[in-house]
Amino acid sequence: MKTPPEDLARKLLAVSDQLTGTNLDVSIDDIAQMAGVPRATLYYYFSGKEDLVSFFLSDKLGRASVAIQKAVNREGSVVERLEDTLRSVMQAMAEHPAICTEMPGAIKEVAKYGTVVNEAERVMVAPFRELLIEGNASGALAISDVNTAAIALLGAVNMVAMFQLVQTGTIDVEATNASLIPLLVEGVLPR
Repeated sequence: MKTPPEDLARKLLAVSDQLTGTNLDVSIDDIAQMAGVPRATLYYYFSGKEDLVSFFLSDKLGRASVAIQKAVNREGSVVERLEDTLRSVMQAMAEHPAICTEMPGAIKEVAKYGTVVNEAERVMVAPFRELLIEGNASGALAISDVNTAAIALLGAVNMVAMFQLVQTGTIDVEATNASLIPLLVEGVLPR
Protein backbone atom coordinates (compact mmCIF):
# COMPACT_ATOMS: atom_id res chain seq x y z
CA MET A 1 0.00 0.00 0.00
CA LYS A 2 1.22 3.44 -0.92
CA THR A 3 0.35 6.29 1.39
CA PRO A 4 -2.59 8.13 -0.16
CA PRO A 5 -2.51 11.93 -0.28
CA GLU A 6 -4.29 13.69 2.57
CA ASP A 7 -7.39 14.67 0.58
CA LEU A 8 -7.93 11.11 -0.67
CA ALA A 9 -7.29 9.67 2.79
CA ARG A 10 -9.85 12.10 4.26
CA LYS A 11 -12.48 11.04 1.70
CA LEU A 12 -11.82 7.35 2.29
CA LEU A 13 -11.88 7.65 6.06
CA ALA A 14 -15.18 9.56 5.86
CA VAL A 15 -16.57 6.64 3.86
CA SER A 16 -15.18 4.11 6.35
CA ASP A 17 -16.89 5.97 9.20
CA GLN A 18 -20.19 5.50 7.36
CA LEU A 19 -19.60 1.75 7.13
CA THR A 20 -20.82 0.75 10.56
CA GLY A 21 -21.34 -2.64 12.06
CA THR A 22 -20.38 -5.44 9.70
CA ASN A 23 -20.40 -3.37 6.51
CA LEU A 24 -16.71 -3.37 5.59
CA ASP A 25 -17.53 -6.24 3.24
CA VAL A 26 -17.92 -3.91 0.26
CA SER A 27 -16.15 -3.81 -3.08
CA ILE A 28 -13.48 -1.38 -4.26
CA ASP A 29 -16.05 -0.14 -6.79
CA ASP A 30 -18.50 0.61 -3.97
CA ILE A 31 -15.85 2.51 -1.99
CA ALA A 32 -14.78 4.47 -5.07
CA GLN A 33 -18.37 5.47 -5.76
CA MET A 34 -19.08 6.38 -2.13
CA ALA A 35 -15.87 8.45 -1.90
CA GLY A 36 -16.40 10.09 -5.27
CA VAL A 37 -13.01 9.02 -6.60
CA PRO A 38 -12.04 7.06 -9.69
CA ARG A 39 -11.64 3.32 -9.18
CA ALA A 40 -8.19 3.54 -10.81
CA THR A 41 -7.08 5.98 -8.12
CA LEU A 42 -7.85 3.42 -5.43
CA TYR A 43 -5.96 0.73 -7.32
CA TYR A 44 -2.99 3.08 -7.64
CA TYR A 45 -2.71 3.39 -3.85
CA PHE A 46 -4.14 0.04 -2.72
CA SER A 47 -3.34 -3.38 -4.15
CA GLY A 48 -6.88 -4.58 -3.50
CA LYS A 49 -9.71 -4.72 -1.05
CA GLU A 50 -7.56 -6.20 1.74
CA ASP A 51 -5.19 -3.24 1.49
CA LEU A 52 -8.10 -0.82 1.71
CA VAL A 53 -9.67 -2.63 4.68
CA SER A 54 -6.25 -2.60 6.39
CA PHE A 55 -6.09 1.17 5.82
CA PHE A 56 -9.54 1.58 7.41
CA LEU A 57 -8.74 -0.67 10.37
CA SER A 58 -5.36 0.98 10.97
CA ASP A 59 -7.05 4.36 11.17
CA LYS A 60 -9.63 3.08 13.66
CA LEU A 61 -6.97 1.33 15.74
CA GLY A 62 -4.96 4.54 15.80
CA ARG A 63 -7.93 6.50 17.08
CA ALA A 64 -8.72 3.85 19.69
CA SER A 65 -5.12 3.65 20.86
CA VAL A 66 -5.18 7.29 21.98
CA ALA A 67 -8.03 6.59 24.43
CA ILE A 68 -6.48 3.33 25.58
CA GLN A 69 -3.09 4.94 26.29
CA LYS A 70 -4.75 7.78 28.15
CA ALA A 71 -6.60 5.31 30.41
CA VAL A 72 -3.54 3.12 30.98
CA ASN A 73 -1.35 6.10 31.88
CA ARG A 74 -3.74 8.07 34.04
CA GLU A 75 -3.33 8.50 37.80
CA GLY A 76 -4.89 5.87 40.04
CA SER A 77 -4.49 2.31 41.15
CA VAL A 78 -3.84 -0.50 38.70
CA VAL A 79 -7.40 -1.75 39.22
CA GLU A 80 -8.89 1.69 38.51
CA ARG A 81 -6.76 2.05 35.40
CA LEU A 82 -7.73 -1.45 34.24
CA GLU A 83 -11.41 -0.56 34.64
CA ASP A 84 -10.88 2.72 32.74
CA THR A 85 -8.96 0.93 29.99
CA LEU A 86 -11.72 -1.65 29.54
CA ARG A 87 -14.27 1.18 29.38
CA SER A 88 -12.10 2.95 26.80
CA VAL A 89 -12.01 -0.14 24.62
CA MET A 90 -15.80 -0.50 24.76
CA GLN A 91 -16.22 3.17 23.86
CA ALA A 92 -13.75 2.81 20.98
CA MET A 93 -15.70 -0.17 19.66
CA ALA A 94 -18.92 1.82 19.85
CA GLU A 95 -17.33 4.70 17.94
CA HIS A 96 -15.50 2.44 15.46
CA PRO A 97 -17.52 -0.78 15.15
CA ALA A 98 -15.17 -2.25 12.55
CA ILE A 99 -12.65 -2.80 15.35
CA CYS A 100 -14.84 -5.50 16.85
CA THR A 101 -16.54 -6.77 13.70
CA GLU A 102 -13.63 -6.86 11.26
CA MET A 103 -10.55 -7.47 13.45
CA PRO A 104 -11.45 -11.13 14.21
CA GLY A 105 -11.55 -11.82 10.47
CA ALA A 106 -8.29 -9.96 9.96
CA ILE A 107 -6.64 -12.02 12.70
CA LYS A 108 -7.96 -15.20 11.10
CA GLU A 109 -6.44 -14.15 7.77
CA VAL A 110 -3.13 -12.86 9.10
CA ALA A 111 -1.44 -13.57 5.75
CA LYS A 112 -3.62 -10.87 4.16
CA TYR A 113 -3.82 -8.50 7.12
CA GLY A 114 -0.49 -9.04 8.90
CA THR A 115 0.33 -5.36 9.29
CA VAL A 116 -2.99 -4.46 10.89
CA VAL A 117 -2.88 -7.55 13.15
CA ASN A 118 0.58 -6.50 14.36
CA GLU A 119 -0.73 -3.00 14.93
CA ALA A 120 -3.66 -4.35 16.98
CA GLU A 121 -1.18 -6.30 19.12
CA ARG A 122 0.89 -3.15 19.64
CA VAL A 123 -1.88 -0.65 20.37
CA MET A 124 -4.51 -2.82 22.08
CA VAL A 125 -3.04 -6.02 23.54
CA ALA A 126 0.36 -4.66 24.65
CA PRO A 127 -1.04 -1.86 26.86
CA PHE A 128 -3.27 -4.38 28.64
CA ARG A 129 -0.39 -6.79 29.07
CA GLU A 130 1.83 -4.06 30.58
CA LEU A 131 -0.94 -3.01 32.97
CA LEU A 132 -1.47 -6.62 34.04
CA ILE A 133 2.28 -7.11 34.56
CA GLU A 134 2.32 -4.00 36.75
CA GLY A 135 -0.70 -5.28 38.69
CA ASN A 136 0.90 -8.67 39.23
CA ALA A 137 4.15 -7.10 40.43
CA SER A 138 2.33 -4.92 42.96
CA GLY A 139 0.07 -7.75 44.17
CA ALA A 140 -3.06 -5.85 43.12
CA LEU A 141 -3.81 -8.53 40.51
CA ALA A 142 -3.27 -12.29 40.47
CA ILE A 143 -2.70 -13.56 36.95
CA SER A 144 -0.65 -16.61 36.03
CA ASP A 145 -0.43 -15.81 32.29
CA VAL A 146 -0.65 -12.08 31.53
CA ASN A 147 -0.60 -12.54 27.76
CA THR A 148 -3.59 -14.88 27.81
CA ALA A 149 -5.37 -12.64 30.32
CA ALA A 150 -4.83 -9.52 28.16
CA ILE A 151 -6.21 -11.29 25.10
CA ALA A 152 -9.10 -12.75 27.13
CA LEU A 153 -10.10 -9.36 28.55
CA LEU A 154 -10.04 -7.74 25.12
CA GLY A 155 -11.80 -10.75 23.63
CA ALA A 156 -14.60 -10.55 26.18
CA VAL A 157 -15.18 -6.86 25.47
CA ASN A 158 -15.02 -7.56 21.74
CA MET A 159 -17.54 -10.42 21.83
CA VAL A 160 -20.07 -8.49 23.91
CA ALA A 161 -19.72 -5.45 21.64
CA MET A 162 -19.99 -7.55 18.48
CA PHE A 163 -23.10 -9.38 19.67
CA GLN A 164 -24.77 -6.08 20.54
CA LEU A 165 -23.89 -4.63 17.15
CA VAL A 166 -25.22 -7.63 15.29
CA GLN A 167 -28.39 -7.86 17.38
CA THR A 168 -29.26 -4.18 17.80
CA GLY A 169 -27.00 -2.20 15.46
CA THR A 170 -25.46 -0.29 18.35
CA ILE A 171 -23.54 -0.73 21.60
CA ASP A 172 -25.07 0.43 24.88
CA VAL A 173 -21.72 1.50 26.30
CA GLU A 174 -22.90 2.73 29.69
CA ALA A 175 -25.09 -0.27 30.57
CA THR A 176 -22.61 -2.76 29.17
CA ASN A 177 -19.69 -1.24 31.05
CA ALA A 178 -21.72 -1.26 34.27
CA SER A 179 -22.37 -4.99 34.03
CA LEU A 180 -19.30 -6.29 32.18
CA ILE A 181 -16.34 -4.40 33.67
CA PRO A 182 -16.87 -5.52 37.30
CA LEU A 183 -17.26 -9.10 36.11
CA LEU A 184 -13.99 -8.98 34.15
CA VAL A 185 -11.99 -7.21 36.85
CA GLU A 186 -13.24 -9.62 39.54
CA GLY A 187 -11.65 -12.44 37.56
CA VAL A 188 -8.13 -10.99 37.90
CA LEU A 189 -8.20 -9.86 41.52
CA PRO A 190 -6.34 -11.86 44.16
CA ARG A 191 -8.51 -14.29 46.10
